[in-house]
Formats: sequence, C-alpha cells, structure tokens
Amino acid sequence: MMKKIVIAAVGLVLTVSAAHASDATGLWRTQSAPDGGYLQVKIEPCGSSLCGTIAGAFGSDGKAVSGYKYDGKQMIWDMKPDGAGKWDGGKVWSPAANITANGKLSLEGGKLVVSGCKGPICRSQDWMRVE
Repeated sequence: MMKKIVIAAVGLVLTVSAAHASDATGLWRTQSAPDGGYLQVKIEPCGSSLCGTIAGAFGSDGKAVSGYKYDGKQMIWDMKPDGAGKWDGGKVWSPAANITANGKLSLEGGKLVVSGCKGPICRSQDWMRVE
C-alpha cells in the first residue's frame, strides 16, 4: 500500500512539474539592469492570451524599491499561443527605454525568453521564475 502511495505521489509531482515547465504564467524576475536592479513581472491569462504586469522593483541589494512609478503597469499583453512553450503576436513595453515593441515569449528550460522588435532592432532578455 505504501509503495502505491509513493508511486502516486511521484507521478503527481512529475505531472505538476511538466505542466509548470510548459506554462509561462506566474511571477518572473527580469534580467538585471546595468545598475543591478530588476523587476518582478506577474504573467497571467487575459482571455485566450497572456499578459504581464509589473509586480515590484528591486535594487541591486535585492530589497524592494518603495514607490516605483511603474508598479502595476502592464508590460506584456496579447501574447497568443504559438506552439509548445511559445507565445507571439503581442506587445512588450520596456520601462527603461519607454518603448513598446512587437513581442514574443519562449520557455527554454527554466527561463522565459522575452523578445521585442521595433523596426529592424530586436532585443531579448532571459527571465527567471520566482514562483
């Protein structure tokens, strides 16, 4: 009986982990800025797409920055599924440059690659899952 419970528990953990690995929803840490600061972005479903909102700013010391002017601002919107672990057709906003660009999201291992293109110029960042 105990063996069946252990096998069932392991199966459940593997199923949850596999689902989490192909799901971009959750809280993500952006790549650090040149000064070492970073943001946390909450990605959630918005209709049949994904959207992301700034959930907090942090200094290079890892401490929350109080009163960050863009807290709660949408940073990602209208990302539509485009295959396993990929979303496309949406927009990303860069607080540092105050630019909105055509965006893509792609899960690659334990990171989320967030890309944006404005004309011929494209940039991307690797974000790490917080939760």
